[in-house]
Amino acid sequence: MKKIFSVLMIAAFLLAIIGCSKKDAAKSEDDYVFKVGIPINGNLCAAPIYIAIDQGYYEEEGLKWDWAKIGDGEVYNLLTNGNVDGTAGLMIGLIQPLTNGLPAQIPLALHTGCIKILVRGDDTSIKTASDLKGKKIGGGSPSASALLFTKRHLAAAGFKVEGENADFEFIYQSAAELPLFLERGGVDAIALSDPGAQIAQDSRGFRAIVDNATDDQYKDEFCCVVPVRSETIKEHPEATAKYLRALQKGAKFVQEHPDETVQILTNNKYVAGDPLVNARILKTYNYRSSVSQVLPALERNAKDLQRLGLIKPDVDVNALIRDVYIKVPGVPESLF
Repeated sequence: MKKIFSVLMIAAFLLAIIGCSKKDAAKSEDDYVFKVGIPINGNLCAAPIYIAIDQGYYEEEGLKWDWAKIGDGEVYNLLTNGNVDGTAGLMIGLIQPLTNGLPAQIPLALHTGCIKILVRGDDTSIKTASDLKGKKIGGGSPSASALLFTKRHLAAAGFKVEGENADFEFIYQSAAELPLFLERGGVDAIALSDPGAQIAQDSRGFRAIVDNATDDQYKDEFCCVVPVRSETIKEHPEATAKYLRALQKGAKFVQEHPDETVQILTNNKYVAGDPLVNARILKTYNYRSSVSQVLPALERNAKDLQRLGLIKPDVDVNALIRDVYIKVPGVPESLF
């Protein structure tokens, strides 16, 4: 009888522990505050993040959230240190940090478009990127997404873009100074993202010789994606799913209401520039956010950057792709 009683007591004790563990896990998930990274550089790529805030989509999904500002070049440290759980960023700019240990995965592609190669309007000697051979190209920094895209494009055209005897000279200035640098003849072309690129076109008469929003080679490739901390995805999958669904709703709103989106962004001072210009830009992007479109964008960018020599040859790119691309349970493929 004592043995039976002891067995029952042990069983009850174990069940109590398991029950408490489940409650604690549920409580941990329910109470987790997802830290949303909000870019403060006024780019249109992050429109779904801003719209999700304005339209209350995070609350609609039941997500408890806080936010942190992200300045230029800060996203990698903030993700690594856990100060941010998720944000938006250009795929091509994420590849190198991911090969160097950035603890993040990519579960959602947001939109296409947003990078241009610009030349002066009166420079009739440059009609295509091939005409840039032997010329100077300005970029924000060696790791700037717009410049990485430019190198990728030129390499695909058969040019040498890295190392000795490269076919181009790359010169670095802050993104804000690049248009004036081009106008004064310091460089022959610049690599720039919208809305800065479109503003420079309209105000200074520049021409786009490459536009990844409209050129056949790139117009269907999603350039802006959602990096999320791997630890957050693993330990808080429900919160992550809520965040991603809210962004999908934000992207759908942007796709269907570009004029209203720009007005919201302007009124809240998320994005600078002429609302009419920004609306025109948004209408060239495809904001039909997608889970599956992460994969082809990741594959193309990673393999192209390795061919360029910007990813070490000993990096197993296929393994990187398998590790970085992830489907989070509860997140639909698309809302379209």
